[in-house]
Amino acid sequence: MSADDISEYYVADRKEIVEFLGGQGTSWASTLDIGCASGALGRELLRTGLTAACDGIELNAEAAAIARGHLRQVWSGSLEAVADRVPWQQYELVMMADVLEHLADPWEALLFLHRETAPGCRLMLSVPNVRHYKVVLPLLLKGEFRYTDQGIMDRTHLHFFTRGSLAEMLAECGWAIRGPMVPHMKSRFRRWYVPTRLVEPFVAVQYMLMAEKR
Repeated sequence: MSADDISEYYVADRKEIVEFLGGQGTSWASTLDIGCASGALGRELLRTGLTAACDGIELNAEAAAIARGHLRQVWSGSLEAVADRVPWQQYELVMMADVLEHLADPWEALLFLHRETAPGCRLMLSVPNVRHYKVVLPLLLKGEFRYTDQGIMDRTHLHFFTRGSLAEMLAECGWAIRGPMVPHMKSRFRRWYVPTRLVEPFVAVQYMLMAEKR
């Protein structure tokens, strides 16, 4: 199956994630992308030299098959199903780009990663921001909380996060946020937006962060 045969979600190049990681001022010898989709993100990290090697875990078997053409090794299945086959101690960076919201128990996943990864391992996360005005205003004004095929209200999301709740969950699971939590906004907001804590929570589509084991 080609990339054209699966949904846009699995082939997105995630430029905002690459830009975020590029701004960290470092590179990693070995990276694991949990929820790697078709491997587009890992391929770009390899191309730009942000990582020397990238492996992946992907639930969708068709996407995983494509990812194997780009990444060093790809395990097909859920995190729980493949966990005992993954050499966790080898990775300097573990990524979960828009993955936590799909997990039945994201707390347990973060605790597991905290136990299994090597000291000094960095964890890169991104999650959709449920405080976005397109979610908050319909809820406040119309009492609507409607799921969609994609985006913040994707019907496959099992959990919803704000900046604050994400920070609290990481702290509970033993992870310390390093550097600022970076909001990602649609291009129309980036053209004029001056970051302020007052406006940011309502225009950020997602948040990206880097964390380290405490």
